[in-house]
Amino acid sequence: MKEFTQLISGGLSFGYYLAALFFSGLAILLSMWAGSANRNVASSDTPRKYSFEFLIWDNAKRIGAGLIAMFLVYRFTSSIIGHELSMESAVGVGFIISMGVDQLIGWLKQRFDFLQMNRKKIMQILKQKEVS
Repeated sequence: MKEFTQLISGGLSFGYYLAALFFSGLAILLSMWAGSANRNVASSDTPRKYSFEFLIWDNAKRIGAGLIAMFLVYRFTSSIIGHELSMESAVGVGFIISMGVDQLIGWLKQRFDFLQMNRKKIMQILKQKEVS
């Protein structure tokens, strides 16, 4: 089991991965938040009042794909260049992956239905919470 853990982590600490994912995650959140300024407020599939909860639910697959991609970047970049990426690099990786993952997911969404988000269902959940 120790060898398995070593191979997965590439010898890097759990704390390193958590910190790098934290800073990259912040970059993804900033990118999503900035992109949400272009939302169609008049659409029945989005809330009229800004909802951070809706933003997270609507982008859950994007966030998951971004975190997986970031882990792979940190893991294999350190193997290739011989040292860990800095936390400053983690922010840059987050923005780059966020933009790249956006393009990739947009392309995949056009081809595969399972990647589509059910905004009507998300809106029903949010409306139920408002009533409660």
